[in-house]
Amino acid sequence: MLRVILVDDEPSARRGLRRMLGQFEDVSIVAEAGDIPTALNSIRHFKPDAVFLDVELTNGTGFDIARDLPPDTFIIIVSAYDLYAIDAFNVAALDYLLKPVEPQRLETAINRLRERTTSPDGYTERAEESMLLDGAGRIRLKTNSTTILVQAETISMLKADGDYTRIFLETGQTHLISKLLRKFEPELPNPPFFRLSRSHIVNKGHIRKVERYAANKSRLYFETCSETVELGRSATRRLREILNI
Repeated sequence: MLRVILVDDEPSARRGLRRMLGQFEDVSIVAEAGDIPTALNSIRHFKPDAVFLDVELTNGTGFDIARDLPPDTFIIIVSAYDLYAIDAFNVAALDYLLKPVEPQRLETAINRLRERTTSPDGYTERAEESMLLDGAGRIRLKTNSTTILVQAETISMLKADGDYTRIFLETGQTHLISKLLRKFEPELPNPPFFRLSRSHIVNKGHIRKVERYAANKSRLYFETCSETVELGRSATRRLREILNI
């Protein structure tokens, strides 16, 4: 059973989506929320498989919730506007549904959720090519066109990029790898690598500066990698614990 939470500040929108989801026998709506605090409390309590998330909420945006979701909770954006597509991509949203939601598009989103939360018969993690190559700490990174070897210690950050992961090296180079970010987490040494959010794994040793820019939020800068990372409340809290600050 797929356990989902609906987050929308319009009761009529929640009613409509609830009615549409009722056609799927394997989908259970475990909670609904119309504001960010209620949504976060419900997510912590029910630990759903997915959150159907409106963007424009009365006390913030759905992305304030999305950035702090656990990696194994999928996001399906439901919005009346298509201008948030890039932001949805940055938080690794599973799908983006435009209001009014079309039944076929909703079915596509549910099928994607099913694929991500269940494994095909006979599938095992061993079926994937192992990432770690040898005891010297060299890692195999497979792109669409080639396979490269890098030292794990040269990686500054890994960032979710849809169904891919973008690797940022201390040299300034980046590589787009055909592998989900969550697949990397158990294979990287911890420390120095830490999962900060559903979209980011960082190398603690490459962090240069942490800059607070809003209440309980921060920006992260690296020694050589030019990419900066904006962290929400939960990710900032995890980072402060990791750095003992």
